[in-house]
Amino acid sequence: MANLDATIQTLLQRLEQVTGRLEGVEKQLAAGGGAAAPSGGSSAAAAAGNAEAESSPSVVDFDALVNEHLKAYYDASEKIGAEVAEQANLVKTAIAEQRKLLVIAAQSKKPDDKTAQELLQPLSKAMGDVSQIKETALKNKTKFPNNLSTLAEGIAALGWVAVTPTPGPHINDMRGGSEFYSNRILKEFKGVDATQVAFVTGFNGFLKELFTYVKKHHTTGLSWNPRGGDAKAAAGSSKPAAAPKAAGGPPPPPPADFLKQAAAQPAQSAQAGPDMGNVFAAINKGTDVTSGLKKVTADMKSKNRTDKTSVVPASAAKPKSEKADTSKKGPAKLALEGNKWVVENQTNNTDIVIADTEPKHTVYVYRCDNSKIVIKGKINSVVVDDCKKSGVVFENAIASCEVVNCKGVEIQCTGKVPSIAIDKTSGIQLYLSADSLESEIVTSKSDSMNVVIPGIDDIVELPVPEQFKTLVRNNRLVTEAVQHV
Repeated sequence: MANLDATIQTLLQRLEQVTGRLEGVEKQLAAGGGAAAPSGGSSAAAAAGNAEAESSPSVVDFDALVNEHLKAYYDASEKIGAEVAEQANLVKTAIAEQRKLLVIAAQSKKPDDKTAQELLQPLSKAMGDVSQIKETALKNKTKFPNNLSTLAEGIAALGWVAVTPTPGPHINDMRGGSEFYSNRILKEFKGVDATQVAFVTGFNGFLKELFTYVKKHHTTGLSWNPRGGDAKAAAGSSKPAAAPKAAGGPPPPPPADFLKQAAAQPAQSAQAGPDMGNVFAAINKGTDVTSGLKKVTADMKSKNRTDKTSVVPASAAKPKSEKADTSKKGPAKLALEGNKWVVENQTNNTDIVIADTEPKHTVYVYRCDNSKIVIKGKINSVVVDDCKKSGVVFENAIASCEVVNCKGVEIQCTGKVPSIAIDKTSGIQLYLSADSLESEIVTSKSDSMNVVIPGIDDIVELPVPEQFKTLVRNNRLVTEAVQHV
């Protein structure tokens, strides 16, 4: 009986949906005046198709998603002002272009590749504008680098419309890069500025639910209507999205181009050592080895000099010998050597993305300053060595993640990693996802360590103990962390 009632309820809901769509079509036809001319009939048909697409579940659910999450982000951006508000207007344009594409897909058959590229062009430009305003603002020393970077990284998630056959993981990849910066905002403003927190929760919530939306309506890619019409014609009849004026200049090139252009630097040839032949020849002279030296006379001896003084003139001071600068870096490097990705000597480079990975690959990050490295896919392990003020974001590591001799670094795992080792490191923020909470963290000779984990409503920052108390009990040492309440 209960099953019968549920079935009847489902049928009623479907009938209400169909009725709503028919009423929308009727209104569009009435507005068209029922012109008898062929062109009028074509216009009415296009209007009817557009009305039906507007009420399709894919478009309706997308509107609900935007209204639920992005409204909070838009309001917060307006309150923050400056470049953040300008970027929010560009985000509105990108969202409008995505919605327009969803409406076209709901009423059209899948187009050929050339037409598909033309349809994607407005969305691509809007996404590029969102990223470009960040680049311009960073050059002008903006006060909101983390806000702008959060959106510049996250807006790329809208590119799922061009990804097949599994667009969902693309959204999660872009969300990981976005959260790298949004976590900084939460760390700085949590409990201090509710507007900044709303900025983060609104946009992050949208990216999380966008994955669920795509998984429901576009599992294997953007869903087209097999009984629909021509996509190019539908695009021409659709109302264009409003586009506020954006910062000039084309968007920066994608990280993939950077990887293609990167080449391994040739190894430097070793310098030739000193010629020891003359040294041994002089030694073999025996007692004649001193025959060429000058004789020291009595007036040249220090005790017999009359021009001695206790003050050494500055001009006569012997300059200190310059030691070799061991801190100088070698050439910047980003290359795959065998099964190891090598990222070395990068400075102020925040666009490093390693995408072509395999489970057997390892990643070695060495002597990078003020840089960010994003590692996609599943790899074997990650090693971060002698880096300063840099960030590493990776998805899944089969073996471990090691951080050695680093200062002021941020490490984020968006997937799973069984073991994390931190050694001789000062200042580290370790961000763990919900899937990596069972990771084993081993620390030694390190300080200022924090682990950030997802909480019920927000992230939770937990300090790693640095002070320990050791007692002798039953002829054994018992060590425990000192807790400061």
